[in-house]
Amino acid sequence: MRSLTAKFMVGITGLVLAVLFISLSWDFAYQQRQADADLLAKASLVAKQQQATRAFISRSSGDEFVHGGEARPLEPAEVGQGVSHIFADLSRSQVKQTNLNPRIPQNAPDDFERAALEYFMEDESHNEVWQRVTLDDGTPAFRYVMALRAEESCLRCHGEPRGELDQTGYPKEGLALGDVAGAISVILPMRETLAMARTESIRLAFLLVFLALLCFVLIWLILYRQVATPLADLAEVATHVGMGNFVISRERLQALKANQETAVVAHAFEQMSGRLQELYAGLERKVAERTRELEEANRQLERASRYKSEFLTTVSHELRTPLTSIIAFTELLLNDQRLAPEQRESLTEVLESSQKLLNMITNLLDYSRLEAGKVKLFREMLDVRDLIRDAARTVHPLAEKKGIELTVDCAAEAPLVHADPLRISQVLLNLLGNAVKFTPEGGRVAVECRADAREVYVTVRDTGPGVPEEEQELIFQAFTQGGGRPEGWGLGLPLSASLVQAHDGRIWVESEPGHGAAFTFTLPIWME
Repeated sequence: MRSLTAKFMVGITGLVLAVLFISLSWDFAYQQRQADADLLAKASLVAKQQQATRAFISRSSGDEFVHGGEARPLEPAEVGQGVSHIFADLSRSQVKQTNLNPRIPQNAPDDFERAALEYFMEDESHNEVWQRVTLDDGTPAFRYVMALRAEESCLRCHGEPRGELDQTGYPKEGLALGDVAGAISVILPMRETLAMARTESIRLAFLLVFLALLCFVLIWLILYRQVATPLADLAEVATHVGMGNFVISRERLQALKANQETAVVAHAFEQMSGRLQELYAGLERKVAERTRELEEANRQLERASRYKSEFLTTVSHELRTPLTSIIAFTELLLNDQRLAPEQRESLTEVLESSQKLLNMITNLLDYSRLEAGKVKLFREMLDVRDLIRDAARTVHPLAEKKGIELTVDCAAEAPLVHADPLRISQVLLNLLGNAVKFTPEGGRVAVECRADAREVYVTVRDTGPGVPEEEQELIFQAFTQGGGRPEGWGLGLPLSASLVQAHDGRIWVESEPGHGAAFTFTLPIWME
């Protein structure tokens, strides 16, 4: 992006160049008009001098001179021709008397002169014609033709009666007073005039270019000192404030206060600096207060969490002991062959319910220990396929009871993982147990495993009702269950997620309602 100074200079340069071009064009046109006016005045003066010579000869026609061996009166046309020859010798200009019916063949009009004579005959007010032309030799010239109208002294040789020989021996033309008797044609070369005009235009162009360059330098100096430098100072101050340095020294703003326009901005920066310092000080106080409040709240939360974990641990321990006794006594009673079928069925229900309750208590105890950071992992190198097969055998009777097809699909070779086999088995049993529990009779449950360069992926798929999208994040939170789930505390998935994360793995679910669910967790590959 160009600087502001550059934009100003480009704009001013364009404006000055436009003015310079207009000025040069106007001056060139003026020089052309002035040259035409000068040439017109010069040609008119030459023609009038020639006309005066003719008038003098015409009024003195009684005198005689020797011409062709005989003495006869002076003829104006012959005198004019002679004067023209002398004038052409003394200057590079040409003067010629002409007529549509010339008495001297050399005075016959050319096309330009003939058109002029016809123009003069149209109206008595038409007495001059001029034009710039280029001669046959390529010389630029100014042509001027002035009408010669018959005077009283002209009628003696050119008046009535028409055809009668005058005193010089030429037949009269029968002209009346004021008729066009001919014209005086003047040709003035223009090389010197055009050269002078060109020289004057070049001189003026150099002068204008010099003045334009001088203006550019002055404008640039003014813009640099009065615009660019103050803007750079403003940018430096703004950067200083933007970096969090809200205190602006008076010396930094001193240069900006030199001009009336930038002084307003400098004053605004001073006010902004003071206001920012006040806001920053107030913000620091508020942050300190909120920090203390948050620290106190965190301490209270830590105490509450510790109390909760201690409470859950205590309750779990206290419940597990009598519950274990109930399960043991129930199993002993079931071994008694004297029980009636109704008694055996009731004791079986008591045993199943007790085992479910014991599993829930065990999960609760494990989760509270995980939250308290008291669960220690005993990692070893193991093949996750063995854990998958063991978990599938454990869940197989429950799946067979519901008519569910349970399959395992793992690659022939899978990388080893570094994990706690007991905890990973617990994760697999939770996922498989949920899959069998939520899959209707006759459905399918599949366990798949695959690996990439960094992780092993284990996926448990089912054909159950699926998990709605809005519940896919909630089911991994403690004491939370999706809608329509069986009774329970909702600790299986949160416990599994915590165990997987403790192994530096990830767990997630992919599901569409009515199309089953796929729970996947990862374990890092063991690296030597």
